[in-house]
Amino acid sequence: MGTLQLQRVVACFVIVCSCHAPSAWGQTETRADTTSGSTWIKFSGSAGISTELYSFENPNGTQAGRRPASLTRLTLAPVLSLGSWFSLPLNLVITLPETNVTTPALTAPSFSQFFSNPINQLGFTLTSEKLNGSRIHIGTHTPKFSELSGGDIQLFGVGLDARPGPVQIAASGGIAQRAVAPDSARGIRGAFRRDMYLARIGLGNTETRRLGVNVVYARDDRSSLASDIVQVIPARPFETDSTVIIPADTVRIRAEEGLIGSLDASVELSSGITLSGEMALSTFTSDTRADIIAASGAADFISKITDGLSNVIQRRATTRADLAGTAALIIKQPTWGVTFSALYMGAGFMPLGYPFAQADRIDLKVSPSLRLFEGDLALAGSVGQRVNNLSETKGEALTQFIANGSMNIRFSDALSLAVNYANFGIRSNSILDTLKIQNVSESFSIEPTLTIEGSSLLHTVTGSIAFDAYDDFNVVTGAESSNDTRSATLTYTAMFMGVPLTVGAMGTYVENALFAGMLVIRTAGLNASYRLFGGAVTASVSYTMAGSTFTSMPTDSQGFLKVSARWNISKNINLVASLANNSFDYGQLLPTRGSSFTEQIAQIAINSTF
Repeated sequence: MGTLQLQRVVACFVIVCSCHAPSAWGQTETRADTTSGSTWIKFSGSAGISTELYSFENPNGTQAGRRPASLTRLTLAPVLSLGSWFSLPLNLVITLPETNVTTPALTAPSFSQFFSNPINQLGFTLTSEKLNGSRIHIGTHTPKFSELSGGDIQLFGVGLDARPGPVQIAASGGIAQRAVAPDSARGIRGAFRRDMYLARIGLGNTETRRLGVNVVYARDDRSSLASDIVQVIPARPFETDSTVIIPADTVRIRAEEGLIGSLDASVELSSGITLSGEMALSTFTSDTRADIIAASGAADFISKITDGLSNVIQRRATTRADLAGTAALIIKQPTWGVTFSALYMGAGFMPLGYPFAQADRIDLKVSPSLRLFEGDLALAGSVGQRVNNLSETKGEALTQFIANGSMNIRFSDALSLAVNYANFGIRSNSILDTLKIQNVSESFSIEPTLTIEGSSLLHTVTGSIAFDAYDDFNVVTGAESSNDTRSATLTYTAMFMGVPLTVGAMGTYVENALFAGMLVIRTAGLNASYRLFGGAVTASVSYTMAGSTFTSMPTDSQGFLKVSARWNISKNINLVASLANNSFDYGQLLPTRGSSFTEQIAQIAINSTF
């Protein structure tokens, strides 16, 4: 760990410790001590810091490690309460060094860029229970209005959610995506900063009685980057005719813009029966550099709406508009229930709150449930159909059949059984085509649990047998894609009554029948934990061995050892530490990976409540 990183860790540690009263390090403090002298003003919350150190060794290969060398995370969540009128929680999450999983890491992020990273958070929320839970957000927050409008996207900005009586007036604005400069050397395409604004006016605040109008607007800020050039492609001859020269081209980041308006409602038809739904219209521009086009003047509903919005979001050659809708009928009774649900998204609909959601589809689903014998028998499942590419603009429409079910039986305090089944099938319209798409994926598992209580030991045995089958009926490539998997797992745990010791063992066996051969994976492991000092310290150790063999090739082997401890320093402070070593040996020497690798992971975390 470098000097700068060590300084950051120490600074975070000091912050965590300072959030707790000094007397917390003793054993005599009670929770009442933290609020003595005042019952109207209260200060509570939690704080924690964790650090992970990682090392990787690959002696005779070029394989890279799978984790950053060090990672430190600070969480701070204090809450200031003023009686029953207001509460002011702070949500602070800091991760060092700069890292991310959704956008590339920045070498020197600004303050707003650092907290626009979804892995970091800095937010205040002023809440009043006296005003029906009205809130004011400053910093990181998630304004979830409805399924088809804002979704659950995280913003770094400001927001208001006022609920005077049965009325709801809410609005939020902020950064939904930070700017990332393109870097061809690092393979980073880059992205503009995306600003998002949301608003809602609603009547009724419960799931059984609600009516609301939602508006969401998002736009990429082209001025957030000094350069938007991703790649410059020089002029070059055509592949099949060298006399034809393809002119030079410049690949740039596309700036996007979108607007969604929706109406959602929910009403309780009778006791235990609720009907809910939402209708939404979106207009989305995939490239704001495209030419502006005049209003179409068409008489259809979508064209009239988009023409009327030309002063808010200009219609361009890359603009698409479409509808979406959801509906659900929910029936809940003491021993049974069923939900009928439907979802439609047009080909041009863009859900701004769920940027990776698949449009151009319709989903229909029925989900029943049943509880009998005071819950000792529970049945649940769903069956439905999805049609993708409804417009058939990307080829044939795909029909997917989806079904799943589960059964849980409690025979007695000692014996229980869980059974699960799932089916997922895809079929295209071109049934007679040689290259038709048709496949079925099925999975089935049985999981019994047996508990035996003796005079000095409590034995728990859990087993699992699972079968997974994937069949591709494409006559050309189906044999290569199809595969079957069979697996069995057995775990055993023994808890000593007179001694604070728990021991366990586990084993798994997996066979995966592939087109090229059989893959077999075997795993066995032991674990133990012991409580010391009246349960204040719990020490644990585990070791797992694994081997994988593909056809007649040499077996790859792995050994994973982990030692950990948890120390309850006081009623409000605990310390957790662990050290793990993973040794992997390839059955044969690989040019890019060598013959083996070893990695060590050290973790330490301290958490406090106050």
